[in-house]
Amino acid sequence: MEMAIGLLVISLVLMFFEVLLPGMVLGACAILTMIASVVVAYMNTDHGNIFLIIALVSLAVFAVGFVYWFPNSSMGRKLTSTSAVGDLGIDLSELVNQTGLAYTNLRPSGKATIGDERLDVVTEGTMIDKDTPIRVIAVEGNRVVVREI
Repeated sequence: MEMAIGLLVISLVLMFFEVLLPGMVLGACAILTMIASVVVAYMNTDHGNIFLIIALVSLAVFAVGFVYWFPNSSMGRKLTSTSAVGDLGIDLSELVNQTGLAYTNLRPSGKATIGDERLDVVTEGTMIDKDTPIRVIAVEGNRVVVREI
Protein backbone atom coordinates (compact mmCIF):
# COMPACT_ATOMS: atom_id res chain seq x y z
CA MET A 1 0.00 0.00 0.00
CA GLU A 2 2.80 2.42 0.93
CA MET A 3 4.57 1.69 -2.37
CA ALA A 4 1.45 2.51 -4.41
CA ILE A 5 0.86 5.74 -2.48
CA GLY A 6 4.52 6.73 -2.85
CA LEU A 7 4.45 6.13 -6.60
CA LEU A 8 1.24 8.14 -6.93
CA VAL A 9 2.71 11.07 -5.00
CA ILE A 10 5.91 10.93 -7.07
CA SER A 11 3.85 10.97 -10.28
CA LEU A 12 1.91 14.05 -9.12
CA VAL A 13 5.16 15.84 -8.22
CA LEU A 14 6.65 14.96 -11.61
CA MET A 15 3.54 16.33 -13.36
CA PHE A 16 3.95 19.60 -11.47
CA PHE A 17 7.61 19.87 -12.43
CA GLU A 18 6.73 19.16 -16.08
CA VAL A 19 5.10 22.60 -16.10
CA LEU A 20 8.32 24.25 -14.92
CA LEU A 21 10.68 22.23 -17.13
CA PRO A 22 8.77 21.50 -20.34
CA GLY A 23 10.09 18.85 -22.69
CA MET A 24 7.82 15.87 -22.05
CA VAL A 25 10.53 13.87 -20.24
CA LEU A 26 9.14 14.53 -16.77
CA GLY A 27 5.59 14.21 -18.10
CA ALA A 28 6.33 10.80 -19.58
CA CYS A 29 7.99 9.72 -16.33
CA ALA A 30 4.95 11.00 -14.41
CA ILE A 31 2.56 8.97 -16.53
CA LEU A 32 4.70 5.83 -16.27
CA THR A 33 4.98 6.29 -12.51
CA MET A 34 1.22 6.77 -12.26
CA ILE A 35 0.62 3.57 -14.24
CA ALA A 36 3.09 1.76 -11.97
CA SER A 37 1.23 2.98 -8.88
CA VAL A 38 -2.07 1.65 -10.24
CA VAL A 39 -0.47 -1.70 -11.13
CA VAL A 40 1.13 -2.00 -7.69
CA ALA A 41 -2.19 -1.08 -6.05
CA TYR A 42 -4.03 -3.77 -8.03
CA MET A 43 -1.39 -6.39 -7.25
CA ASN A 44 -0.84 -5.69 -3.54
CA THR A 45 -4.10 -4.22 -2.23
CA ASP A 46 -7.84 -4.39 -2.66
CA HIS A 47 -7.94 -0.67 -3.50
CA GLY A 48 -6.76 -0.77 -7.13
CA ASN A 49 -9.97 0.84 -8.40
CA ILE A 50 -9.52 3.77 -6.02
CA PHE A 51 -5.96 4.34 -7.26
CA LEU A 52 -7.16 4.13 -10.86
CA ILE A 53 -9.88 6.72 -10.20
CA ILE A 54 -7.42 9.02 -8.39
CA ALA A 55 -4.96 8.69 -11.28
CA LEU A 56 -7.56 9.45 -13.95
CA VAL A 57 -9.08 12.36 -12.03
CA SER A 58 -5.67 13.88 -11.31
CA LEU A 59 -4.71 13.58 -14.99
CA ALA A 60 -7.96 15.26 -16.02
CA VAL A 61 -7.60 18.05 -13.43
CA PHE A 62 -3.99 18.60 -14.45
CA ALA A 63 -4.86 18.75 -18.17
CA VAL A 64 -7.77 21.15 -17.67
CA GLY A 65 -5.77 23.30 -15.27
CA PHE A 66 -2.83 23.40 -17.64
CA VAL A 67 -4.98 24.48 -20.58
CA TYR A 68 -7.33 26.94 -18.84
CA TRP A 69 -5.72 28.15 -15.62
CA PHE A 70 -1.96 28.05 -16.24
CA PRO A 71 -1.75 30.57 -19.15
CA ASN A 72 -3.49 33.20 -17.00
CA SER A 73 -1.43 32.57 -13.85
CA SER A 74 1.52 34.76 -12.92
CA MET A 75 3.99 31.95 -13.66
CA GLY A 76 2.29 31.23 -16.99
CA ARG A 77 2.50 34.89 -18.02
CA LYS A 78 6.23 34.86 -17.22
CA LEU A 79 6.84 31.72 -19.28
CA THR A 80 4.78 32.61 -22.36
CA SER A 81 5.53 35.18 -25.02
CA THR A 82 2.99 37.86 -25.90
CA SER A 83 4.93 39.48 -28.73
CA ALA A 84 3.49 39.61 -32.20
CA VAL A 85 4.78 37.14 -34.74
CA GLY A 86 5.08 37.68 -38.46
CA ASP A 87 5.83 41.36 -38.98
CA LEU A 88 9.55 41.79 -39.52
CA GLY A 89 9.37 45.51 -40.19
CA ILE A 90 10.94 45.14 -43.64
CA ASP A 91 9.73 47.59 -46.25
CA LEU A 92 10.95 46.79 -49.76
CA SER A 93 8.40 48.93 -51.59
CA GLU A 94 11.13 51.35 -52.78
CA LEU A 95 12.42 48.57 -55.07
CA VAL A 96 9.42 48.75 -57.44
CA ASN A 97 10.50 49.75 -60.99
CA GLN A 98 14.21 49.47 -60.14
CA THR A 99 16.42 47.44 -62.44
CA GLY A 100 19.21 44.97 -61.81
CA LEU A 101 20.75 41.70 -62.97
CA ALA A 102 19.83 38.11 -62.26
CA TYR A 103 22.65 36.84 -60.04
CA THR A 104 21.56 33.20 -60.47
CA ASN A 105 19.23 31.44 -62.86
CA LEU A 106 15.70 32.36 -61.80
CA ARG A 107 13.49 29.28 -62.18
CA PRO A 108 11.27 30.95 -61.05
CA SER A 109 13.08 31.94 -57.85
CA GLY A 110 16.68 32.80 -57.18
CA LYS A 111 18.94 35.73 -56.36
CA ALA A 112 19.24 39.05 -58.12
CA THR A 113 21.41 42.11 -57.66
CA ILE A 114 19.28 45.25 -57.50
CA GLY A 115 21.22 48.42 -56.78
CA ASP A 116 23.87 47.43 -54.25
CA GLU A 117 21.81 44.66 -52.67
CA ARG A 118 21.59 40.94 -53.45
CA LEU A 119 17.98 39.80 -52.85
CA ASP A 120 15.89 36.68 -53.08
CA VAL A 121 13.43 37.24 -55.94
CA VAL A 122 10.78 35.35 -57.90
CA THR A 123 9.68 35.74 -61.47
CA GLU A 124 6.13 35.79 -62.80
CA GLY A 125 6.59 32.14 -63.71
CA THR A 126 9.06 32.21 -66.57
CA MET A 127 12.70 31.18 -66.27
CA ILE A 128 15.29 33.94 -66.51
CA ASP A 129 18.95 33.13 -67.17
CA LYS A 130 21.84 34.40 -65.08
CA ASP A 131 23.16 37.92 -65.84
CA THR A 132 19.93 38.91 -67.63
CA PRO A 133 18.66 42.47 -66.96
CA ILE A 134 15.50 42.47 -64.81
CA ARG A 135 13.01 44.98 -63.43
CA VAL A 136 11.11 44.75 -60.14
CA ILE A 137 7.38 44.79 -60.94
CA ALA A 138 5.87 44.12 -57.51
CA VAL A 139 6.73 43.75 -53.83
CA GLU A 140 4.40 41.72 -51.59
CA GLY A 141 5.73 41.79 -48.05
CA ASN A 142 9.26 40.46 -48.40
CA ARG A 143 8.50 38.76 -51.75
CA VAL A 144 10.09 40.63 -54.67
CA VAL A 145 8.61 39.82 -58.10
CA VAL A 146 10.76 40.56 -61.16
CA ARG A 147 10.39 40.47 -64.96
CA GLU A 148 12.98 40.23 -67.71
CA ILE A 149 13.64 43.55 -69.45
